Amino acid sequence: MKRLLFFTTITLSVLLLTSCGFFGELYNSEETEVQSIDEGVTVPGIITEVTQTAAFSDVDSQLTFISGKYADLCDTYMRDDTFYPNARCAVTDFNHNGRLEVIITTYTNSALSSCTAVYEISEDYTDLVKLKFADGSTIDSLDAGDFYDWRTDHANIEVYDCYLKDGRYYYLIDGYETLGWADHYIVFYSYTFGKTIGRDMIGNASVHIPEGEYTIMTQLGNSSHNRVNEEEYFENVNSYWDGYEKQKSCEVKWFIFSDEAGFADNLKDSWKAFNPDSDKSSDVNFDFRTYFRSFYGDEYEFEVQE
Repeated sequence: MKRLLFFTTITLSVLLLTSCGFFGELYNSEETEVQSIDEGVTVPGIITEVTQTAAFSDVDSQLTFISGKYADLCDTYMRDDTFYPNARCAVTDFNHNGRLEVIITTYTNSALSSCTAVYEISEDYTDLVKLKFADGSTIDSLDAGDFYDWRTDHANIEVYDCYLKDGRYYYLIDGYETLGWADHYIVFYSYTFGKTIGRDMIGNASVHIPEGEYTIMTQLGNSSHNRVNEEEYFENVNSYWDGYEKQKSCEVKWFIFSDEAGFADNLKDSWKAFNPDSDKSSDVNFDFRTYFRSFYGDEYEFEVQE
């Protein structure tokens, strides 16, 4: 009997140790998957509630930490004083990794004055790291492909269409600029967030009216930055998301960055309004006439330049 009890005890001990090792390996593999999504690499496995809770823990502490970084954000974001008063800010988690992002962006009609920077809570939750764009820069000032609607005069909630592919989330964002009554430009981008910010142009359109004429000279471009005709343009932009899984839209609330006194409260409001599971739909329309027709009367005709 003693031998039987001893054998039973040994057997149970081995099973317990084995099971502990198994669950330890499972937890570690799932942690690897959470991190790999940020790196754009898919690792087999399922993210359980345990690891999700760990990844999304203590949002209040993150918001408090970010609010204490206001002066640092001003120093690292601003290139000169002209950007600061017009800047808008939002708190997001576009890549769904539980570490909040802070987006600061401004715009003054010209693409040369477009200026966007993205910061993210570091992996050890002890720092606010400025993310790099795909071209290696830490600030986007090359074009109007930014995040909030330039056609409004106040902070607002923007809705972005979201797609999923290979474990990464992609967002459809349109950028718009005007250089006066005669010249307008629209560009459509796919943005994704990871260790770096990926940006892929889907298509663009620009219009110009020579002085004294009624023909709207229109140039259309594809994702390869080549000029295309109207048929090629629509074929390109309408087929871009083939192979992606359409997700619910994402709502982001913007506020005025220069409001230092209200920065902490505005951060909380922005985060409360952040909704990655919105049933709303983006109002982005790939028909360039939708954007440009309102500027001109019916007597003006579009002429696409080949």
